[in-house]
Amino acid sequence: MKRIIANADDNFSIFESAYRPFFILATVSSLFYMTLWTAFYTFKLRLNFENISPTMWHAHEMLFGYAIAVITGFMLTIEKFRFGALISKKSALIILIILWILARVFISLTLITDISWKTGAVLDCLFILILTIRISYPVIRGKDREKTGLTAHLALITISNVIFYLGVAGVLSDGQRWGVYSALFLVVSTILLMGRKMIPLFIRNGLDLKFEPRNWRVIDILSVFFFVSFFFSDLFFTSGKLVSIISGILALIYSVRLYGWYSNRIWNKPMLWVLFVAYAWIVIGFGLKFLSLYFNIPDLPALHSFTYGGIGIMTVGFMSRVTLGHTGRNVFAPPKIVFWIFTVLLAGAIVRVFLPIIDSGNYLIWTAISQILWILSFLIFAIVFLPMLWKPSIEKRA
Repeated sequence: MKRIIANADDNFSIFESAYRPFFILATVSSLFYMTLWTAFYTFKLRLNFENISPTMWHAHEMLFGYAIAVITGFMLTIEKFRFGALISKKSALIILIILWILARVFISLTLITDISWKTGAVLDCLFILILTIRISYPVIRGKDREKTGLTAHLALITISNVIFYLGVAGVLSDGQRWGVYSALFLVVSTILLMGRKMIPLFIRNGLDLKFEPRNWRVIDILSVFFFVSFFFSDLFFTSGKLVSIISGILALIYSVRLYGWYSNRIWNKPMLWVLFVAYAWIVIGFGLKFLSLYFNIPDLPALHSFTYGGIGIMTVGFMSRVTLGHTGRNVFAPPKIVFWIFTVLLAGAIVRVFLPIIDSGNYLIWTAISQILWILSFLIFAIVFLPMLWKPSIEKRA
C-alpha cells in the first residue's frame, strides 16, 4: 500500500487540472489583498497610489486578481473534463499561471516602489486575452456552443481591463470607473449565467432527485433584457431614477428565479444553501439600488452586496464544491468546519452591507469587522482546502 501511495505521489502534478493552481492562487490573493486593504483603509498604512485611485485598485485586484482566478480555474477544469487533453495542455496552463502571478506582482510593486504600472498592465491584459482565446477554442470549433455566452463575457472583461488601464494612463478620463464597474457587472452576469444552469442542477442532485427546481423561459428572456439595460444605464447614464427602476425589476425577476429553486431541505446541506444565499445577495444588491429611489441609501451597500455577498460567497461555495468533488470526496459530506467558513463569510456580508445603513456613524468600525471576518473565513478555507489542492486525489492515494 505504501508503495502504491508513493508512486501516486510521484506521478501527481498540481498542474493536472486548472482548478488546483488557480484556486490556490485565488485563496492566497484574497487573503493578501484584503489584508493589505485593511492595513491601508483601516489602519492607515501608507501606500503609493500616484496613478491609481485606492478604491479602484482595491476593486480591480479583487475582480481581476481574485475573482478571475476562480473563474479561470473553474472554466478550464470544465474544458478538460468535457473535451480531454486536446485543450488542456499543461504548458498552456503554466503560461497562464505565470502571467497571472507576474501581473499581480508587478501591480502590487507599484504601491511600494517607483516601478511603472505599465509592465503589470501589459501582463494582466495578456493573461486575460490568452485565457479568452483558450476558452473560445471549443466554441469556435463548434464543440461547445453552450459556452458562447461565457466566452463573450470573458472577451468583454478583457476590454474592460484595457479601458481601466487607459484610465490609469490618463487617456480616458473616466476609464478607471468604466473599467472596474463594467468588469464588476460582467462578473456578476457570469455568476448569474453559470448559476442559472448549475445551481438548480446541484439542488436537484443534492436532494436525491426528490425535488425538481423550476425555471421559466420568460424569466430567462426578461433577465437578459433588463440586465443589459441596467449595465448601460448604470455605467454610462446619470439617471439614478432609471437605474433604480430597472434594478427593482431585476430584483423581482431574480426573486422569482430563486423561488423556483427553493426547498426547505437545502438548509440541511451547506454546499447547497451557500450557493442559494450567494445568489440571493445579488438580488439584495438590486433591491437596495431600487430602495435608494425612496430612501437615503448610499451606493456602497448595494455594491458590497454584489461583491462581498454575491461574488465572495458564490466563489467560495464553488471552490469548495469543485475541490471536494474533483479530489474524490463526498460533496454532501464536507468537513464540518465548512459550515463555519460559509457562516463567517455570510456574517461579514451582513455587517458590510446592512450595519452601515442602520448605523452610519460607526461606518469604519463595521467596515473593519467585515474585513476581519473575510480574512478569517478565507484563512479557515486555506487551512482546510489548500492541502486538498496540492495533494493527489483520494482515489489516487488509495
